[in-house]
Amino acid sequence: MLKNIQFENLRLIKGGKNIYPILCENMRRIRKNKKITQRRMSIDMRIDQSTLSKYESCTRNPDLNYILEFCKLCNVSLDSLIKDR
Repeated sequence: MLKNIQFENLRLIKGGKNIYPILCENMRRIRKNKKITQRRMSIDMRIDQSTLSKYESCTRNPDLNYILEFCKLCNVSLDSLIKDR
């Protein structure tokens, strides 16, 4: 899955631009589009629903393991998850 990341997106991360607001918004949008409740997603991800809520509201940054698992469960690429719409 990491092979799909484009070099330009890595520069955004390395360059200090905060991609978390984009990531959080995209995670929430993707989850809702797939009609997955926060409760169901939190169970599938083995995290508290309150933690998921914090991730989606961008009050807490998700760690890389969560991000990769989210991509796997929702069948989306990491590249598409961090793209600004």
